[in-house]
Amino acid sequence: MTPRIPDLAGRAGRAAAVLLLVTVAALALPHLMPGSPAAAALGATATPEQIAAYEAGLGLDDNVLTATWRWLSAALHGDLGHSLANGSAVTTELAHRIPVTLELFVAAQLVALCIAVPVALLSAWRPGGAVDRIATAGAFVWLAVPGFVLGLLLIWIAAVQLKVLPATGWVPFTEDPVENLRHLVLPALTLGLTEAAVFTRTLRGQLLETLDQTYVAAARSRGMGTARLLLRRALRPSSLPLVTLIGIGVGTSLGGSVLVETLFAVPGVGNLASTAIAGRDFPVVQAVVVVSAAGVVAATLAVDLLYRTIDPRIAHDHR
Repeated sequence: MTPRIPDLAGRAGRAAAVLLLVTVAALALPHLMPGSPAAAALGATATPEQIAAYEAGLGLDDNVLTATWRWLSAALHGDLGHSLANGSAVTTELAHRIPVTLELFVAAQLVALCIAVPVALLSAWRPGGAVDRIATAGAFVWLAVPGFVLGLLLIWIAAVQLKVLPATGWVPFTEDPVENLRHLVLPALTLGLTEAAVFTRTLRGQLLETLDQTYVAAARSRGMGTARLLLRRALRPSSLPLVTLIGIGVGTSLGGSVLVETLFAVPGVGNLASTAIAGRDFPVVQAVVVVSAAGVVAATLAVDLLYRTIDPRIAHDHR
């Protein structure tokens, strides 16, 4: 069946409402968590008066709705607050780290697609064949491997045994493109290989479903072989679920690559979030949550538009 996409105006309104709710929830974190971020920042020797003054300066003595309004008003002017750990502007921290996370995300998606697309096509070409059975079993096994285990295995092979790639660290692309790519390989493989298993299963199932459609059967009756059907008729409409996975992954990668970025010491948003959570740095945590939610919302709307470009039948259904 052709997916039906809601009206974009209505989707945008609902997305804005979701983003507002996420913002309120993020700003409620200091009120819900045990302990005081002021006490953690000032230390055990702080007096109650100092803690109260510190909390007042951070706006922690306000209710959630007042805090949300104040935060949103400042955010519209580019002010996401300041880190409790070092006093730096959160906007500046995110500006330095978002490009790193997005570079890692793009590299991981390329790895996943380069593996998933040919394997899924070969599996759908001869369902139940040797390639299909191996790919299906391999995907199940691969999904069962935790990401940190895969990362450690890659470090042991490439950095410890072969000594061809650095185990951890990061070099910006603008400083040294070659070293940047060398440091990018292992974290990108760790993320990409895991996603390749998901992409392969998703695309294979969609390809088999598309091959059962009437227009494909008509093309088959005219003598078109399975390989040509897969490439010319089935691949494009079957790629819609992959577009969804990649699109949503753009937003979730902003806060969801904590494990990989921490393991490989990649200075991205995930690493920033991990450090902020450990240090109870609520302004940073709140900003990461809201920015990640905004990324998911924006990516979802972009996916809707791409759906209509990839498969014009979707746009036709809403005329």
